Amino acid sequence: MSSKEHSSLQWTAIVVTCASENLRGGVEEECRRLSKGGLLPDHDLLVVVADPMQPGSPQGGRPVPGVGSGGATINAMFVAIERLSAQHQHTTINSELVHHSRILVVHLGRMLAHCPGGAALLRLDPQLTCVPPHVQITPPTLLQHTLWTATKLSENTACGVWITSLDTFLPSISVMGHPAPSPGPGVGALVCTVQTPLDVATQHGVVLSRDSQHINKMVYRMPLEDLKKTFREESASVISGAVYLSPPLTETLLGLHTIPPLDRCTYYGMDSGVPSLQVSLYFDLLLPLCSDVSHEEYVNGQCGATYAQAANYSPLFQQESRSARLQIWKQLQGFNAFVYPLGGEVKHHYLGMNLPYKDSLLSLLPSSSILYNERCEADSGNTVIVNTVLEGNITTCGEKAYIFDSWIGRDVSLSLVGPSVLNGLWLMDCAASLKIPGGCVWQQYTLAQCNVVTCHGWTDHLALHHEEPTATIFNTSWSVFLSRTRIQREDLWENSCKVQDLLSAKIFLPGLPIAEQISIFSALIRAACSDSQQEDWKSKLVKWRASSRMSLAEAIFNCDVKKVIQTQEMIFLESFKQYLIKTADDLGGMSLIPLFQYFVKRGLAPVNQVLHTLHTLLHVPRLSTSRLFSNVADLLGCLAQGKGGLRSGPAGNPLWRSALVELKKGHQMEAVQQMLDVCEDWISSGQPENLIRAARHYERASQIVISQQVETADVHVSPMWVSPEVRHSVGVGVWVEAHSPARLDLAGGWTDTPPICYEQGGAVLNIAIKVNKKKPIGARARFIPELQVVCVLRDCSGGDMRLTWSKLDHLRDYDNPVSPGALVKAVLLYSRLVDLSHPDSLASQLKDKYGGGVEVEVWSNLPQGSGLGGSSLLAGTLLAALVVLLGHPPPAPSHLVHATLCVEQWLTTGGGWQDQVGGLIGGAKLGFSHRGTPLSVTTYQIPLSLPCLEALNGQLLLIYTGKVRLARNLLQTVIRNWYACDHTLTKCFSELRFLAMQAAGTMLDGNLRGLGSCISNYWRLKKMVASGCEPGMVTKLMVSLEDHCHGMSLAGAGGGGYLYALKTSQECLEGLTCDHVEVDQQGLEVWVGGEKVLERSQVEETLTRAKLNTLIQECK
Repeated sequence: MSSKEHSSLQWTAIVVTCASENLRGGVEEECRRLSKGGLLPDHDLLVVVADPMQPGSPQGGRPVPGVGSGGATINAMFVAIERLSAQHQHTTINSELVHHSRILVVHLGRMLAHCPGGAALLRLDPQLTCVPPHVQITPPTLLQHTLWTATKLSENTACGVWITSLDTFLPSISVMGHPAPSPGPGVGALVCTVQTPLDVATQHGVVLSRDSQHINKMVYRMPLEDLKKTFREESASVISGAVYLSPPLTETLLGLHTIPPLDRCTYYGMDSGVPSLQVSLYFDLLLPLCSDVSHEEYVNGQCGATYAQAANYSPLFQQESRSARLQIWKQLQGFNAFVYPLGGEVKHHYLGMNLPYKDSLLSLLPSSSILYNERCEADSGNTVIVNTVLEGNITTCGEKAYIFDSWIGRDVSLSLVGPSVLNGLWLMDCAASLKIPGGCVWQQYTLAQCNVVTCHGWTDHLALHHEEPTATIFNTSWSVFLSRTRIQREDLWENSCKVQDLLSAKIFLPGLPIAEQISIFSALIRAACSDSQQEDWKSKLVKWRASSRMSLAEAIFNCDVKKVIQTQEMIFLESFKQYLIKTADDLGGMSLIPLFQYFVKRGLAPVNQVLHTLHTLLHVPRLSTSRLFSNVADLLGCLAQGKGGLRSGPAGNPLWRSALVELKKGHQMEAVQQMLDVCEDWISSGQPENLIRAARHYERASQIVISQQVETADVHVSPMWVSPEVRHSVGVGVWVEAHSPARLDLAGGWTDTPPICYEQGGAVLNIAIKVNKKKPIGARARFIPELQVVCVLRDCSGGDMRLTWSKLDHLRDYDNPVSPGALVKAVLLYSRLVDLSHPDSLASQLKDKYGGGVEVEVWSNLPQGSGLGGSSLLAGTLLAALVVLLGHPPPAPSHLVHATLCVEQWLTTGGGWQDQVGGLIGGAKLGFSHRGTPLSVTTYQIPLSLPCLEALNGQLLLIYTGKVRLARNLLQTVIRNWYACDHTLTKCFSELRFLAMQAAGTMLDGNLRGLGSCISNYWRLKKMVASGCEPGMVTKLMVSLEDHCHGMSLAGAGGGGYLYALKTSQECLEGLTCDHVEVDQQGLEVWVGGEKVLERSQVEETLTRAKLNTLIQECK
């Protein structure tokens, strides 16, 4: 699924703004990762820009003043249009491009102390995000969510600029309601709002609108009493952080960059050497668009006065702002601002630094562990693990623990005493046993030269002065903390530091080993929270005082975000490799292809690591070996990135032949190593066609292993072969002849196909039928004096083919299905007529064993690709004749079913078991195979009452459409999709198996209407497996039959040349040319010299309602 299905229009440009150049590099790395990985909405241009600001270091934990949200917006739009102008080969900035562009501006917003690397990397609960499931390859982040939310919100806008911010969290559209309406011609700006309780609204910007459309005024931090007078309900309309600017307004705002003092809002101003100017998006740029705002109050800053005072701006700033507002008012006259309330259950969720972690982020965290793009239960219900390698031991005390982007090594034991958040901890190469106090957020920041672990309480207000009554540190009041820990204020803040809060307190210890940092602070927190926990801290206080220390603000501003992202990627790759190891023996699970595609886009290095992990797993034989080979093929296919040709193709290249031979011999480790050597050479060639060719050989290896698994069914065949002393010889020239009916599959087809039949388990309902009153499949064999094998392929149209094989080499191409007589050769070899590995010649073997040669004839009165099971039944029929010719008793149905399965593996056609169950055994049957190996097929005879049998014979309709499709052409693709864990396909197979048992129940009840409904449902499911199997002519035919039938389908798994239907009555339908069809109750019949030796092939086990219910329960 492409992201275009989630957005009607792609973005012309996405601009992400950040507060500093230091942060820009890391954000660019994250945007590059998301964009290359295909995890973002479609876009033509993606750029990250730092806000223009004066050089300098953070003061008291606060950033140097920048250009504000308004200045950042102007600069972002300016950069976007400048880049687009260059792309269009304009020599100057062409602002008219905004009329043909969709631009998204995303402000990273204020500093977020609750996540190493900032708000862009904040992990969110997937259920709350707007990130589509198909791009949740890596656990979704706030940046990713914000981009997708804006994309969905903007679906109805063809051009213009959308602006959003990471300062607030907007829930998914499913909660939000509908996208914003298409703005009319009079709309200059569309401000999205959310309803917020009045007491919370006092801290934010409020939108006032009398008619629910036009905005009259916007007020920042409106007093509670005024809010109560203005809003009659208990909630107010608060700025959500999302706003739309029309192309004309955008073009006008762009023009401000040339007008002093607003020219100081863009990087042009900074490069011209002038100081930056701080401008608010809402309370400077958009306020003039409000209908009730007068020139005087706007220019004098009265509407924004509270906003200015809240930020403690200087008188000089007030003067500069007044000059800027004069120009803004002058330029923006004639534009209007409208309000768009976000519907649904949207709540205002502000992520400001001044809020404690518990109030700001806790409700946004994943409620359960995230494994790639699936949610899963952690080993403990109290532990939520996201993108973490967990090798060591973690215990909790019944409280929730969250572990993000961490690596806990095998020699690490963590005991979490209470609710905890661990974010970014790197404890891979150490040995430690740590008891960590609860109620805290532990974060590791990666700096240029070292790493520092920070910690704060869930309820701590980080930016609150430590002398404030409600100020806390580690959830404990500052006075208690200082008293119990013997830490002095001078230890935490220099005398010149005006801001003395937890954010600026120099308390953390960069440079020490990570485990030691955690140990020291665990002792500190225990000492701060309890008088009885002082001793451990006393022993560490001296080292704490002697160590170089750092504040949380310094850790935030000096964090190397690029390194943080690289570490997260390293953890993600390692956790995926460990997932492969952990699930190596599984036969299902999630699709790996999206992850393969992601790693391919990240470069060859991670691909090589995944490739080697898969080959290491392949060294050990296991039930899932064929899936692992297919996984390698998928990885190579993804690496080709749509180039190099089709996945299906030949797989007998000489460079690979030795490895495949070794695999056939059972020497798996040697085969895998040889394959890896060739594979690495072909990858290094850099040619996509070599990748596809290599993928084909891995699929061939998968097919070899599937054949070996299917041949475990041979254990059910061995009783068919009796010892020489009890065999009955057949004289030279005496024909042994076998006839078989065809079969109709009524439900469950495809589930009998290896590997589905033994990995999921299969169930198929079918009936044996005569076509035009004859059993259409036949074979006969006899001994002849000549020491050779003669094969006659009879053709009902008279074009017989006679083949003579006098050498063993003539039989060696039995595994090439297109070679003449390949099916006969495979049956001859499987029946042990001769041995290809024996040193004696063919003639010598025939003379020693039988005193002569063998002649066989085979025929089918069914057209190729009929969908009635012809080729499998031909193999089974010939095998039955040869078994009797060689002196063995007529084979039991179970022996013959399993033997035919093995023959088809020798032939490499890879067929399932439903054809032989359906035709070789008479009447109606439910075939069933359990999950696992040895592969075992059980057949249950369904008793048909005489009325039911007569109804079937009278109401079955068989029409040859002439539109054939060979299942062989489909099988490889279906198996490929099965191993790729295509959700639609795996669900379809599950439904097919259940449908077979449901249909069997209707036959037990004699309910033909219900059976017809199952047949129609079966056809619907078959079309999902084999798309395109219903030609247009067949569709028209089915439509014409609808009113006359209970149900209908094309025969066979792939949709063969025959259409069958269950009519509503026994009346003939005029104008149709039909074949006569009737249920065959006898099944396979065998004659020796004209004397019938097998008259009725049926199984002893009968299906009952009780047995059917048991089977249904087993499948659930």
